[in-house]
Formats: sequence, structure tokens, C-alpha cells
Amino acid sequence: LHRNADSSTSLPDLEDGEQAIALVWKNLAVRSLKNGKVSGELRLNGRGYSAAELKKCAGYVMQDDLLNANLTVEETLMYTAELRLPPSLTHEMRLQRVLDVLEQMGLEHARYTLVGSPMKKGISGGERKRLCVAQELLTKPLLLFLDEPTSGLDSVTALMRRLADARECTVVTTIHQPQAKIFNLFNYLLLLQKGRIVYQGDSQKALAFFSDTGFPCPAYENPADHFLDVITPNMSDSKEHLALREKQLTDNYLNIAPDVDVNEGANHPLLLPREATPWSTQFATLFRRTMKEQWRKKGMLMTQMVQSVVIAILIGTVFLKIGDTQTSTVRRQPVLFFCCINQGMFGAMTIINSFPSERMLSLRERAAGTYYVSAYFLAKSTAETIFQLLIPVVFSVAAYFLIGLQQTAVKFFTFTCFMILCSLASTSLALAVSAWARTTDMAVTILPMALEWLDALSFYKYTYVAISLNELDGLQLRCGPNDKLNAAVCAGILTSYIIIARVLAFIGIRYIK
Repeated sequence: LHRNADSSTSLPDLEDGEQAIALVWKNLAVRSLKNGKVSGELRLNGRGYSAAELKKCAGYVMQDDLLNANLTVEETLMYTAELRLPPSLTHEMRLQRVLDVLEQMGLEHARYTLVGSPMKKGISGGERKRLCVAQELLTKPLLLFLDEPTSGLDSVTALMRRLADARECTVVTTIHQPQAKIFNLFNYLLLLQKGRIVYQGDSQKALAFFSDTGFPCPAYENPADHFLDVITPNMSDSKEHLALREKQLTDNYLNIAPDVDVNEGANHPLLLPREATPWSTQFATLFRRTMKEQWRKKGMLMTQMVQSVVIAILIGTVFLKIGDTQTSTVRRQPVLFFCCINQGMFGAMTIINSFPSERMLSLRERAAGTYYVSAYFLAKSTAETIFQLLIPVVFSVAAYFLIGLQQTAVKFFTFTCFMILCSLASTSLALAVSAWARTTDMAVTILPMALEWLDALSFYKYTYVAISLNELDGLQLRCGPNDKLNAAVCAGILTSYIIIARVLAFIGIRYIK
């Protein structure tokens, strides 16, 4: 860490990587400066680095525990191992690595337990945090960043020191008001006030520094609480008093600031070579993961299928056995239109929450270099499409024969194919909307507006025209179809619609943060 200013600061050379570093931030010190600019230079071992290089040697545990609710603890780690560990490792080697990390983090008892969510029972909050740490430990990082690790962690007392000592891993953590027993684990401390450094050095010498500055720590008080009380403005203090205290701290720090050579360690190796996981392996792994998640939600799928059957029966009973008289044409048009609307809206609403619900998890995994966004998008959309195909098929079987449409195999399968195309077109549009919307509420709001397109761009039009032509063509009526469109053209337009909508969905997933 190097700062471009009148003074600079750098983390000292860490012997064997066995240090736990605590960054104790004054509340909202830097985060409140939304419009501020941060300039300077970041270095590792005295050298500049790229984001890709940092991913190869560092792990980052976010404050929020972002995990797949429908996977078990072991499955979560195994999929991470398959995506992030070198492809040269065998399945047995990856499994052994997962078991070692489970034991290290004390998660053996929860090995086969679903992670869960607020709506589904799963592991505890502390176990979720340890699972997040375990995911990063799989790759044996040289540098581990922990953001607020004590939030929800039930066995944090010796975690960071154990990681630093046993893993030969440098641990950097941001933390607000740690308990005294946690504070004593840190051997290096960095205190910030309004983005400025007020102390940097040995954590055990911080008490003496504040005492020499005129702010001794009262007996039996947590040192961390005392430090934050000193550097945090008190509402009862005057501006002059606050400015004087800030000047005291800053001036005293400048007198003892370590003179560190920012180029020190530049000759030391920074990165360990790590093989990249092939795109095909990423796709296959993510496809299997999504399929397993979808299967674990089979109760929701069954509910959707039952709803589809009920709606088909309702439509079928209203238009029961419409016959083949000339007057039946009047009834065929609305029933075919209802079929289009049902499959279009039903498909869209079942998939509209697809990407917003996983956006933060996907961003975290991509930031860690877990997979390419193209592999994630194709795997997820392919797996969800497979399950989605069942709904229009079930609807067609239930509705077609109740309505009494033409009783030939060709007509039935053509009708079913266009119901599938309609559903896929609808879900593709929903995927595009959900990929560009940051939240589910926004996606649901945008979708109705997205359907108010010109007639020429409406997938309902081409589905309705296609199944109408399929049903009316060949009927022994004196009136015949009179439309420039035919079934082949409609199928082509629907297929193009599906492709374009999914390309838009991919662009949204790739660039919307």
C-alpha cells in the first residue's frame, strides 16, 4: 500500500507471510466520501500489479455471505474447487482438499447440510461465514482479505491468527470495534481518520502512542473502543477542539511514521503459477451446478406444472370440443390467442427473477476469477431452459384434446412446437430484462413496458399466427387463410427473437454491475 501525498505508507516486509493485519476504520471515514478521489499507487512486494495478478495470489471474503442456498456445504466447496483449482488435479485430490478445509474450518458436522436462506432452513450465520472463508482457502492464497469477519462469525477468536500461523498466509482485515480478545490477535495495526493515517505499526505499541499524544486508555477499557472514541468526533465537542485533536494525532504520527522503502521486496517472487480452468470445464461445472439447484427446487417446478394443467383445463372446458363447423372458426381464434398469452406470460413470470436473485453472488465469483461470464450465462440459461420446456409440453397435452383441435399427429406436434417457441421467446425476453435490471422489482416493472412493442416485434403475433395457420390450414371450410405469413416464416422469426433476446441478456450480465 503506497500513498501519493506529502507522506507515504507501506506495509512492512512480512516474514514468512505470518502476520495478521487489522485495518480499523473510523466509522464512515472513507466510505462517506462518495464524490472524493483516491489517487496513488498499489504495490505488492514493491511492484505494481494488475487485478488478474492479484486474483492469483489473494482471496477476498466479503462482509455479506453470498452463497447458493440450494447446495450443501460440501457441494459448495467442491464446485469452487472444480472451478478454481488447477485442472491437472484429479477429482480425488480436489475432494481431499475440500475435506481438509472442512476440517480446518470446523464444518465437518455440516458437510451434508444445505446452506439455506432466510426462507429455507440451513446452516447458522457463523457457519456461513466460515464457509465463505473456506472457499477462499481452497486455493491456498498468499494474501487473504477479510471484510468485517466478526459479523455473524461464532468462532472468530482464534481464526485469523490460526490462518496466519498455520497457512503461512498474510491476513488483512477491516473491522469496527473488535472485542479485546480479537484485538489482541493482531500484530499490526492501521488506524484511519477521515481517510488519513493516525497510527500505523505494532498493535501492542498503540496504547503508548495514544498515551504520549495525550489520550491515555482508562483501566479495564477495551483498547480498540478507546482508539475509536478518540478518533471519532463527539457531537458535544467544538469544531476547534476536534481540529486540535486531529492535528495532535496527525503530527504525533508523522514523528514516529516508519520510513519504509516502497521498493523493498521487489526481487521476491510475487505470484505462484496457477493453471487456468478451461472454458469447457467451467461450462460443464456451472451447468451441473445449475441443474442440481433447479432439481432442488423441484417443488416450485411441480407447482408451475400444476398451474399450467389447471389453466389448460379451464381454457379447455370453456372451449370444449369446438367442432369443425364454419361457425367454430369464431371460437378457434380466441382460444388460440389465449394459448399464446398464457404461455408467453407464464414463461416470463417464472424466469423474471433469474439473474437479479444471483447478481451479487455472480459478481463476487467473477471478481475472484472463478469463471468467465460467457460460461456462466450459457450454463445457467441452458439448464433453466431444459426445465422450462416441460411447462408448454404439459400445457399442450392437457389443452389440445380438450379444445378439440384437429386430431392429427402433425397438427398436434406443430402446435406443441410453437407453444415451446412462444415460451422460449418469452423467457428470453424475461432473461434480457432480468439481466439489465438490478433488482427483481425493477425487472417486474420493466417487463410490461417491454411487451408494449410494435406489432412487428411482438413474439405473441408470430406465435398466434403460426398456431392459427396450423389449426385452420386443411379445415373443410369455405373460408381459407389469407395471410402473407406461413408457419416456417413464423418459426424463423421466433427463433431469431430468442437469439437476439438472449444476446441482450448476456450483454446485461457482462456489463451491468
